[in-house]
Amino acid sequence: MIVRPTPRALLALLVLCSAGCGSEDADALVVVGLTTDMAVGFEIDRVERTTQVDGVVTRAESLTYGGGELSLPSELAVEPARDGAEVELTIEAFRDDEGSPVVTRTAATRAVGGRALFLPVSLDAACSAISCAAGATCAAGACVDPFNEPSTLADHDPTWIASASDACKTPSSGDPAVVIGQGERAFAPLERGDVVTIEPGPQGGHHVWLALRVTGLRQMGSRLTVGGYFPELASELRPFTSVVTLRKAGDAGCEIYGIRFQVDRGLPVESIRGRALDVEAVLEDPNGDVGTAAQRIVIAP
Repeated sequence: MIVRPTPRALLALLVLCSAGCGSEDADALVVVGLTTDMAVGFEIDRVERTTQVDGVVTRAESLTYGGGELSLPSELAVEPARDGAEVELTIEAFRDDEGSPVVTRTAATRAVGGRALFLPVSLDAACSAISCAAGATCAAGACVDPFNEPSTLADHDPTWIASASDACKTPSSGDPAVVIGQGERAFAPLERGDVVTIEPGPQGGHHVWLALRVTGLRQMGSRLTVGGYFPELASELRPFTSVVTLRKAGDAGCEIYGIRFQVDRGLPVESIRGRALDVEAVLEDPNGDVGTAAQRIVIAP
């Protein structure tokens, strides 16, 4: 299981600033919305970003998942630019420590005085095997002109991120849904009343390994809460909460496994062996959408 610290509110990943930044006529904005249909932390771990304004490199930066800087979808913070400045962004996405990028994407436009333009930029899995000629970039599996005429761009609306597609939450995902399974290194289904073994933990206590299969919730930044109740003992287990990152699971949606849930907190371990345990999982994504699931398991004798 990959557990992330709670992200800072709308982390400003990238800053685009022209040479006229700070001058009286710097009233044009370009706001970049970066999305991907690849699973951050699994299919891509790092992005290298270069920004040019009027042909001059204004910023180059490496953002990593392991360092806590890469979280998608994300709004890329923008500084004022002069009217007519050409802003170009190049992003290379890498997996682990591989030397060649999985995907490279370029996008450009011209800043317009008095407007805050919204420039969508996607890192698409369909582009991973496509190499475009000079002067072109890959989007949605096709080579296209990276330049976007300002007249074709909408004004920036900060609510865009709530409906942005990502690796686990797409327009076809439907309502949030969560299924409780088991597994330390892979998802395995659970049926009601299945017997589940327990293991001693590294810091005391005993736990079961849970797993979840998820649809309709964001890949990154969802808050997971897991609790339990022993009906025969009339004893409730104190829930735990963490922020998690999901991985893609093909047509099945997304999943997370290796969730260590202590089942003898405040109880002698011998008293729970052979007992039924009602497990509840609640997953809330950064948009406020919530999926819940419950399952009865039996602790192995």
